[in-house]
Amino acid sequence: MKKRWNIYKNMMSGVSQLLPFVVAGGIFISLSFLIDSSFSNSPIALWFNDTGTLIMGLLLPVLGGFIAYAIADKPGLVPGFVAGALATTGNSGFLGALIGGFVAGYITLLLIKIFSKLPRVLHGLNPMLIFPVLGTLFVALIMIGVNIAVEPVTTAVQAFLSNLNGVGAILIGLIAAGLMAIDLGGPVNKITYMIGIASIIGGSQSILMAAIMVGGMIPPLGIAGATLLFKNKFNEKERQLGKKNWAMGSIFITEGAIPFTEDGPKITIPILVIGSALAGALVGLFQTSIAIPHGGIFVIAFMHNWWGFVIALVSGMIATSILLGLFLPSKQE
Repeated sequence: MKKRWNIYKNMMSGVSQLLPFVVAGGIFISLSFLIDSSFSNSPIALWFNDTGTLIMGLLLPVLGGFIAYAIADKPGLVPGFVAGALATTGNSGFLGALIGGFVAGYITLLLIKIFSKLPRVLHGLNPMLIFPVLGTLFVALIMIGVNIAVEPVTTAVQAFLSNLNGVGAILIGLIAAGLMAIDLGGPVNKITYMIGIASIIGGSQSILMAAIMVGGMIPPLGIAGATLLFKNKFNEKERQLGKKNWAMGSIFITEGAIPFTEDGPKITIPILVIGSALAGALVGLFQTSIAIPHGGIFVIAFMHNWWGFVIALVSGMIATSILLGLFLPSKQE
């Protein structure tokens, strides 16, 4: 029962199920733009765009459905999917689906408790009739209020992110990328990443998402570079781990940096944050954006102003490696 009230884990359960849909939809839509830029009005480009748009249309129902599933198991799926669908039609977006998923899950839990008192012979009605129908009815009514309250917020945030430029883009990129390095895969990292995902719902290109991706790649890559350039700062085990960080950083797995923060976090973490923040600021400066939430170097081709991402990535990595080399104490084998 305890897991049902763990808000963070339930939220991340929905986000983890959402992720493959975002990747697939984002790549399809990006491919449509790449093809259309070479072959104008191509039927193939149109097909990729339509399919990608269809996939993106499933995102919020999947989010709401699997948050509800994490809370109430299978009985929560239908009300949760409906909550996400209503967030889509009601324009309350990611936040509306997030709230709707929790509402659906906890309403379903309440129904399970109430109807557990029915005679055992009637229990067969619960999963096929009572939970999906009553659960959906209550959730649909509550989502009217959720959509009314959340839609203006969602619209304002989307307008702000779609018009990011100049100092604003640099500042947002700097902050978002820096947050990715604070706990290297912990709650701050994951919540920041979730906000990035919210910015690309619908297939939109997002500077914020590009900054978050580069911010998550810098820690492992910067450490990998430091273990290569400043061997005396690391023991043999760390140098071997550093080799693995080339691969982990390249595909946007921030957690590869964690073992290197255990001995001296007061030195290492601020340096990683500085390197990531620098890279994120450069992404904002160069107006680099992406509609795909994962993949690292394998999705650079799908970025708008992809060269800005490369410059930011290399700059942040070099800065991180040099700072680690300068400030970490030498180690004796």
